[in-house]
Amino acid sequence: MKKILKLLLFFFIILVVTVVAIGGAILVYWQYTKTHYEISFFQVTSKKVSRNIRFIVISDIHNREYGENNELLINDIRSLNPDLILFAGDMVIKQQDDYQAVLNLATNLTEIAPCYGILGNHESERIVFSNDKDLPKKFENAGLKMLRNAQDIIHIGMDTIQLIGLSASTTYGFEEYGGRAFMDKTSIDPSAFCVVMAHVPILFDSKLTDYQFDLGVAGHVHGGLAIIPYFGGLYSNEEGFLPTYYAGKYILSNDATLIISRGLGDSQNIPRINNMPELAVIDVNWY
Repeated sequence: MKKILKLLLFFFIILVVTVVAIGGAILVYWQYTKTHYEISFFQVTSKKVSRNIRFIVISDIHNREYGENNELLINDIRSLNPDLILFAGDMVIKQQDDYQAVLNLATNLTEIAPCYGILGNHESERIVFSNDKDLPKKFENAGLKMLRNAQDIIHIGMDTIQLIGLSASTTYGFEEYGGRAFMDKTSIDPSAFCVVMAHVPILFDSKLTDYQFDLGVAGHVHGGLAIIPYFGGLYSNEEGFLPTYYAGKYILSNDATLIISRGLGDSQNIPRINNMPELAVIDVNWY
């Protein structure tokens, strides 16, 4: 009996040590993800461009700073020499009134390349529930051109980019906030490389494949919180456990490419596991 008790005690100690070690490793990794990010490169091929067009995607930064005044992030973006910088929503945290850090980031990045942005669910909730109706204007004043069910035509060398930004920050919001009506009346130039930005990725599968565009850009799901080897992201609010759309590159049923950023920040104290924050770089080439 004593031998059995000793054996049980031994295995209990091993279990406790293992749990503590794993918990400690997760905590260290979590702290590391608050101050570091990965740069991910995605390649898209299109006969509509004559040269490399580089987009940088900043998504879900949630007012985070990398280095003092985001110096590390700004320097990395400058060295990547983008043609356009796209803010894919959730630049702020809905509960925080002070988001000067991300306004300063936008101001600095406009000195590198033209910057365009869309609203995420955190911006939308601040506008509606915190009466922060000046939020879009604050970003406009910082140099970020906000596309709220709007488009812009951008000429880069000999190439034309048609950039569309949608206000829908939830799946139901596509109809409720005018995304469907806007897309239905928008003429997509077949000779231009058309980019659609929508914060929630599931919109591209459930709502946007009725339209012909070339590239979709989204964020929102933070890589599924944890990325499980061989299975992918753990969870998203829209799809639940093991979502289809959580990070990376997808080909949609309308043959468009969708790039989902894992995001640069976090809005809650939920640890990222096997899921570093991400600065996404999209290179569009003719070959």
